[in-house]
Amino acid sequence: MADPQAPEELWATLAGQVNEAMVQRVFQNFTLAMNNRVKRIHLLIQSAGGIIGDGIAIYNFLKNIPLEVIAYNGGFVQSVAVIAFLGAKKRRASKTATFMIHRAKLPTPHATSRELQAVAETVAIDDARMEGILRAHTRIPADRWEIHNYTDLHFTAEQALEYGVIDEIADFAPQLGAPIFNVIG
Repeated sequence: MADPQAPEELWATLAGQVNEAMVQRVFQNFTLAMNNRVKRIHLLIQSAGGIIGDGIAIYNFLKNIPLEVIAYNGGFVQSVAVIAFLGAKKRRASKTATFMIHRAKLPTPHATSRELQAVAETVAIDDARMEGILRAHTRIPADRWEIHNYTDLHFTAEQALEYGVIDEIADFAPQLGAPIFNVIG
């Protein structure tokens, strides 16, 4: 049941490992906001990344829900958290924030040659999915893609603006008394 007192705009924080628990928290909290007729959510994301499928699930959810989601990077957004971040309708970062992307990595302790082949196929699929999303939303120059092919690619807020990762450099700055919540389970 919708809360007649619910605000049209909320401020929220989302921090931690991108995993199934984070996906559940995002789904639950944003569904509650939609059911209460919230129209806009300002979302501060702080994450070093995590599980690729879970980051892509958050990306698809944010991209397709009927809310205006404005994502902020106030410190760092890394790895698959960048993919989740790109799902927001608008994206902003503090001047001192950084981003990092890299190729998919999976641990393979004590694997057989067939298991390694299967892992290599999985990693190639995940790389293609993430690169497709990155290329659809960004203008990362060819020389930076070359770095990305071999190692972690770090970039500043100014570079993120140049590359189209963010729309503007701006801080997550709710006004005193603004409704704010932590996206928790």
